[in-house]
Amino acid sequence: MALVSISEAAKLVRRNRSTLYRDIEKGRLSKTVTPEGETQIETSELLRTYGRLHPNEDEGPDERTRERTRIAILEERTRSLERALALEAELRKVKDQVTNELRARLADKDNVIKALESKVLFLEYDKQVESLSEEAPESPAQQTTKPEKPKSAESVMPKKGWWARFLAKR
Repeated sequence: MALVSISEAAKLVRRNRSTLYRDIEKGRLSKTVTPEGETQIETSELLRTYGRLHPNEDEGPDERTRERTRIAILEERTRSLERALALEAELRKVKDQVTNELRARLADKDNVIKALESKVLFLEYDKQVESLSEEAPESPAQQTTKPEKPKSAESVMPKKGWWARFLAKR
């Protein structure tokens, strides 16, 4: 987080100072005021707002200043990339948690649907048993025989989707 003056920042991003002041007023760029009252801008803000920074090689500042600027730029890029990687990892983790939670919910709902389907089949079976018991049996031999339970859901009614059965009852 190297702080540079407005003039140095304008040279680094190859923009006019007036453009930087306008961006500060509009809130696109943040400034820092030093205890001496100087307005300075962090290189990270310049990177965030304008992208690539262009160190001034043609102006002729001494080699140490150029190297410090380059190092500050590279350090800021490294920090930005590390933050981006950390955010991506966190996003992946949250995505996996949500996916697992949704899969668990779907499994629970499938179990509820299966339980309700079996209850519907047993209710239909009970209705069939009641209708058979209401009919008067003709001989005592028929009274002792009980109707057998269906072996599977397909034998009672053809397999339909849940929505088809639900909408058919209305």
